[in-house]
Amino acid sequence: MSEFPPPGLTQDASEHTSQALTPEVVSAILADFHAWLTALTAPTNEETSPTAAAPRGHTSTVDLHTLLGQLLAVRQEVNLQTRAVRAQQEQNAQALQHLTSALDALEQGQAQAEQMQQQAVDQAVRPLLKTLIDLYDALALASREMQRLGEALLAKGGQQSAEAETPSLLSRFFSWKRKHERERESRRQKEEERERLRQLLTSLVTGYTMSLQRIERALQQHGLQAIPAAGERFDPERMEVVEAVADSGRPSGEVVEEVRRGYLWNGRVFRYAQVRVAKG
Repeated sequence: MSEFPPPGLTQDASEHTSQALTPEVVSAILADFHAWLTALTAPTNEETSPTAAAPRGHTSTVDLHTLLGQLLAVRQEVNLQTRAVRAQQEQNAQALQHLTSALDALEQGQAQAEQMQQQAVDQAVRPLLKTLIDLYDALALASREMQRLGEALLAKGGQQSAEAETPSLLSRFFSWKRKHERERESRRQKEEERERLRQLLTSLVTGYTMSLQRIERALQQHGLQAIPAAGERFDPERMEVVEAVADSGRPSGEVVEEVRRGYLWNGRVFRYAQVRVAKG
């Protein structure tokens, strides 16, 4: 601030200023600036003491050349500070861009890590789900066989009871009382045995049904859903044809019977359903 610019630069600036401003405006600006510099450079008490008195002939008047030099120096310093601020803004923009790129890379890496972790979990859970499905198939087959056995046993018991009535009528006709009583006792014992067996089969079927329900809940908790098959339209992306049934009375392409249940796991096919399809 204390150094003055070269005379040539000052002269060019003064000429440019005189061309841009009117003399009255320049005089007013210089007067205000002169008053400000005068107040700024006012001597202190120590400077006004006899020992610090200014030499004779010294004047405190500031000429136009000095004022313009100070103005140009201030302008140059402002320009330098402006360039420094712009450079700092550019650096901040570059740093923000690098930070954004780093955050994007971090999010992408985190997503890939989560995907790999999910794949590892799926690979670990898949054998367990397959075991549960196989167990469900075995229990469902055993339950169906027990139901068939119980139905066959009841049908056979009713047929034997109807056939046993014929000797009882003949026994009264021929007076075979003792034989009739033995046959009656035998029928009673057989009926009791059949009743006990029927209750046992009913208990087994009930146990199978409860076990199947628990397995179904476990499969649903792990994201497995049964594929609807019976009565649905054949879907080659989810089903496999085991047999094409002709003269089934169903529309062509409709699933007549589900041979093996299929499953979806999180929206993807885990096991294809095996079905019998109506053939047109």
